[in-house]
Amino acid sequence: MAEAMIACFEIDHHTKHEDRIFVPPPADGNIFLTKDPKDILVIGPLLWVNPDLYVVYMLRDPRDMITSRHWRDPKRYWASLRYWKAYSPWGRKLQKNRRFITIRYEDLVCNPDEVQGKLMERMPFLKKRAPFSRYHEIAQPSEDSLEALRGVRPISPVEIGKWRHHLPRVAGQLQLHGSISRDLIEHRYEKDDSWLSELEGVEPDIDESHWPEYFSRRDLRKRERGKYMEVVKTIMRRVGFNPSRNR
Repeated sequence: MAEAMIACFEIDHHTKHEDRIFVPPPADGNIFLTKDPKDILVIGPLLWVNPDLYVVYMLRDPRDMITSRHWRDPKRYWASLRYWKAYSPWGRKLQKNRRFITIRYEDLVCNPDEVQGKLMERMPFLKKRAPFSRYHEIAQPSEDSLEALRGVRPISPVEIGKWRHHLPRVAGQLQLHGSISRDLIEHRYEKDDSWLSELEGVEPDIDESHWPEYFSRRDLRKRERGKYMEVVKTIMRRVGFNPSRNR
């Protein structure tokens, strides 16, 4: 999504690959784009104090997410279901914020130009350079992004539903981290829990993922707190917000 926006919208500045929202914006220009999944843990207070901040939240079927591999560690699956369990509640809390824009991965890869139109409706300041469907023709990713992407390809739905080819992995992750049926129904990936029948008789694969299987949401939040509080204070000073004066 970030690379498509950089290529197809007039974006003044952006970071080279995955960088936190804490990166100071350049002094010139109007639009600065950053990307890092961990920002979902701290973005709420920042949306509150910065009226010019917009967040594009990418939502994807967690079963497909946990069956991804990375070329840096091809023998192991990349991320566990623990990340969905830790991050998705924060995304759920921010759904009512008008500057928090949820985009389903599945919609993006099936109807890229329609999703681009939705982004422009929610962020009228965006100026279109090219349609998302032509992203692969004009994209010029940084070396870091190109390395991660392993090349520039057309936006395609080929990865949707790949979890059905990795049923032991899905069964193992459910055994380790618990049910996701309620989430799948909430986000319209399933109508009910009948999909679980596909896992009947499947031997669970509980091998370790590349990233840790276990971490505490409380510890994760605590690690982030020190970072975002400094940023919140900086933004408050910039916009002239004084909590004691505005009570």
